[in-house]
Amino acid sequence: MRNTVVYMRRLLTDINDIQARSNLMWDSAIAENGILKVGRLTDFQVHQIEHQLAAYTDCNHGQGLAVIQPIYCQHILEAAREKFTRFAKGVFGADTAEAGLDELEKLIEDCGLPTKMGELESIVAITPELLRQVADTCNIIKSGPRELSRNEIYDILNEAC
Repeated sequence: MRNTVVYMRRLLTDINDIQARSNLMWDSAIAENGILKVGRLTDFQVHQIEHQLAAYTDCNHGQGLAVIQPIYCQHILEAAREKFTRFAKGVFGADTAEAGLDELEKLIEDCGLPTKMGELESIVAITPELLRQVADTCNIIKSGPRELSRNEIYDILNEAC
């Protein structure tokens, strides 16, 4: 993750930086091939939320994650404070979990990604009723720092508006 942040920032200053592009492609391949997850309890609830949002809309997966991830992290912060503190220190060099999450939000903004539902490029209107359907049909992961309720998922989605 630290490598991704370093090379993303380099790419933001020079879009033609082939080394930065190569490293980001490698990071992406490693992140999604499953090796990093072997023998670990992982938390991909935010992916389940975004996949369900995409099932009801035509939003881009990465953009949906950019909108939902920071809010989701705030909702589970107390249940995963130690993990988020390690993330803050290891990825961003920040001292606290909150500072790390602030840095994540800043990176998302610096990349020009959407930060609110209304900024998603969806031709389907994202309404409270649609978000209720997303929350009520979302696959709930029974692992991670803690299990979310459907109402919490709905709250997260509404906060993202």
